[in-house]
Amino acid sequence: MNMPAVENTPRDTKVQDEQNDAEDHVADAGEIESVADTGESLVTLRETAYKQFMNALLRREFRPGRLISQREIARVTGNSLASVREALKRLEGERIVELLPKRGILIREVRQKDIAEAYDARILIENHAIGSYAKSCSTEEIDRFLRETEAVVSAKPTSSEDQLAQLDLRIRLDRELHRAIVAALDNTPLADAHAKIETTMLLARLNLPPLFHSRGPAFKEHLVLLQALREGQVKEARTALRQHLLQARERAMQSTEW
Repeated sequence: MNMPAVENTPRDTKVQDEQNDAEDHVADAGEIESVADTGESLVTLRETAYKQFMNALLRREFRPGRLISQREIARVTGNSLASVREALKRLEGERIVELLPKRGILIREVRQKDIAEAYDARILIENHAIGSYAKSCSTEEIDRFLRETEAVVSAKPTSSEDQLAQLDLRIRLDRELHRAIVAALDNTPLADAHAKIETTMLLARLNLPPLFHSRGPAFKEHLVLLQALREGQVKEARTALRQHLLQARERAMQSTEW
């Protein structure tokens, strides 16, 4: 005779959670001992887990608005729970995730207000930085940006895999150019503020529909900026940068619903 399935009662679930917590603490202790033996620091493990989480986010293995567990992060990234816990401290500090007691980890969604504020701050910082970048950037660096940007503009992905690869390339190239502009200031507080804004922009991009990323305007605007820099036209470069950020802001706002 078939026996009816037995469902877990709240007490059973609590017991299982306590057993999992106990196992996790044992695993954490084992990892800490292993780190001590090899000389590898917890800081290194945290940084590795952080980078692998961000890579998984870019690959869409984690999505904004989803509630996930530490175990799922460890499984997807191939890191230990102790490393994941350390990385989560930084991720929470950068407002990429929100830790919800007894529920899990929520990957933050970005709203229109966040996008508007992020672009306003970027305009202030990058408009301040573009003059310094125009003076310090090398012809070789600008030529490389021009080549890579022209390749992105002319690319025509033929499959969903190609489309994702192009999306990753676009995001990385965009971040590299804007980071280079800000780095010319050699101002750590402003660079840190800009890095936090980049996080908001990354989450915003992951929320946007694929069509938004396949459009050409943003990188055509980059070409105008880069050509002005190539010719040493600081005023024109500043105008091109401001117009690019204002238009990117408008596109992002139109592509989000709230």
